[in-house]
Order: sequence, then C-alpha cells, then structure tokens
Amino acid sequence: MGKDFYIVLVLVLLQNQMCESVNRYCQEAVDSVEIVTSCPTSKIEWEIAAGKKNCEKIASWQKCDSAERFKYHCVINGFRNEMVEVCAPSRIIFGHCVELNVHGGVIQDHRWTPCNDLSPKCGSIYNSSDAYKYPDCYQLVTNGEILSTTPNYTSTSSACKNITCEKPGSA
Repeated sequence: MGKDFYIVLVLVLLQNQMCESVNRYCQEAVDSVEIVTSCPTSKIEWEIAAGKKNCEKIASWQKCDSAERFKYHCVINGFRNEMVEVCAPSRIIFGHCVELNVHGGVIQDHRWTPCNDLSPKCGSIYNSSDAYKYPDCYQLVTNGEILSTTPNYTSTSSACKNITCEKPGSA
C-alpha cells in the first residue's frame, strides 16, 4: 500500500465530498454561530467547549446532514478576523486551515491558508472537527482587520458584525 493507494484514497474522499456539496448550505449552522476570543487547543478543552455548545441537541432535528456528522467546531471565519464556535456538519479538510463560510453556510478549507512546515502547521488530510489540533490556524486571526478579498454578502448571523454584508443580487 504505497503512494498509489494514498492517491486513490484522496480521490475517493474528494469525489464523495464533491457529491455532497451540491446542497451544503446549512441554516442551522449559521444560526448557531457565536464569535469567541479563543478556541480549544487540546482534546480536553474541545470536549468542555463542545459540551457547553451542546450541538447534539441541534443535531437531533437539523436537516443539513446526519446527526453523527453534525459536530461542534471552533474555527476561523472566512475573513480571518474572528474565531467562531459553530455546530455544523464535519468535513474532510485537505491541507488548509478550516474556516466557516458564513455566507455559504458551510465548514470548508480556507483556500488562502495552505498548511506547510512553518506556519500554519496543519494536517494534509483531517476532519474539520479536529481543528483544535492545529492551533497555528487560530493565530491567523487579525482581531478585526479583514484580510480576505472575498466579496461582501449577506448574513443575518452575528458573524457579520464587523463587515458590510449585502445580499448577492440585491441592490
């Protein structure tokens, strides 16, 4: 089981994730967003924070994904200016930090933060709910300064409090 197996496994995981992505927007995830000043950086801290957030309660009635995949996350937002706690379907992340795209209502790879040996250090393939294992990603948060070139969109979530949000197509 060499490099070829690893490549095939990654392709299968990507294909599976792409098939699921057709209808990924999750309103329950967006509604559960809370801005935080720090995120857990150990399994114990993660378990305590997850217990307080109580995503299992939302998981039982949400329609975004299976209850088993609907998990607690503490991640950076797409603008890298805040950390957020959110209950959302977990995803496979490929070599980037994890972000919550509040406008897309989804947990995803933060495309502008590829992992490397210096900073940020994170796994080449990992589950989004394991973001606590990669605290370098939290250090990318700029405390209010927006670094992303992502266009502004609407969200009724508190995650838009420091940015101008406009609905696509509404002017």
